[in-house]
Amino acid sequence: MHFLRLLPFAALWIYTIAARAAEPGFAGDWETTYGHMELKVEGTNVKGTYQVPGGPPNDIRGTVDGLKWTFTYTEPNVEGEGSFTLAKDGQSFTGQWREKGTVQWQPWAGRRAVAVVRNFSGVWKTTFGMMRLVEKDASVTGCYSYGGQSEVSGKTEGGALKFTYTETTGDKGSGEFKLGGDGETFTGTWKTTDGKQGGQWEGTRVKPMAGRTWLVVLEAHWESGLQQPEYSYGDMLRHFFSRVPSVEVRHRYFDGKEDFAKWCEELPYLNEPAVFYVSSHGTEKGITVGKEVLSGDFIGSRLRFAPEVKLVHLGACLTMSGGAPAALRKASGLNMPVSGFTKVADWAGSAVIDFSYLDLVLSRKMPPGEAVRQIKSSVAFAGEGETPGMAIRPAGLKIVE
Repeated sequence: MHFLRLLPFAALWIYTIAARAAEPGFAGDWETTYGHMELKVEGTNVKGTYQVPGGPPNDIRGTVDGLKWTFTYTEPNVEGEGSFTLAKDGQSFTGQWREKGTVQWQPWAGRRAVAVVRNFSGVWKTTFGMMRLVEKDASVTGCYSYGGQSEVSGKTEGGALKFTYTETTGDKGSGEFKLGGDGETFTGTWKTTDGKQGGQWEGTRVKPMAGRTWLVVLEAHWESGLQQPEYSYGDMLRHFFSRVPSVEVRHRYFDGKEDFAKWCEELPYLNEPAVFYVSSHGTEKGITVGKEVLSGDFIGSRLRFAPEVKLVHLGACLTMSGGAPAALRKASGLNMPVSGFTKVADWAGSAVIDFSYLDLVLSRKMPPGEAVRQIKSSVAFAGEGETPGMAIRPAGLKIVE
């Protein structure tokens, strides 16, 4: 009888031991902000190496308490300390580090290395330039950088992709890629439609860097003559986000549709989440630069092969007051939010709004819709309504999701 009473307690004890044994730990391979990391766990001790792309393996070791690992690291010319906190599902961690003798902490995040990918989706470095492929069911579409933005499409069967291609010169052809056993490479062949030219075509998968986010700023020149001083939102944003190492800012100028399209050709090859910010004048029809109008259809068509663009912000007057945002989303085929202004925005006011908004999205990882709500509730001139005596006129910040 006493034995039977002890059975529930024994079962609970066995379950507890099993649950502890099944708890996720830091052991394994990780893709992190600072490269690939391999870790081993012995009791409460964790040690291993991490390798910044292009650099040598670096030593990292420390002790773990629950889900928190406190460590020291050693690189060829520097050493430091930090800590990681493991997510409850054991698939990612967040943390911080600092160099020995410094005060400022910097972010360091990671996620478990992805198992073998048995499809063609992703970014590839190939014989004919960078390539972005998107595989859905058995269909594959994408682009590659040879001669601009050439396009490719086809069907997969048994680890092979049979495709056709069209280059910016008008040249066309077909070919076949065969995925390697590790899912990280492909080999293949191509030939022109007339069969007179052809050859080998190989590729290596480009892995995304954990924790990285892009802010891509395309900006029109504001100055119309030598008498006007230079002014740039992009320069200010680049300096503003220099304090956030996980955010990579790329700022480029455009003077018309041709420039704009040229810079957009590189967006498909960004392998991490990106915010696309367009800074110029605008109307309800779209972005204006000189005498040209960049419509929502045009902008969206430039983003068709850029699935990592998670937000488009139109930093221009009136662009959210017409059909441009909906046209942009439709032409891109991407389900990303589009934000901007419904009114003629004040220079200083729009800078305050944009900097605060992008900071919430990029630094604080807030969803864009919530970030817009927060800004409109915090900054009086961000909304639609005008208050008597308001020095800065309302900008009408809006988002379409």
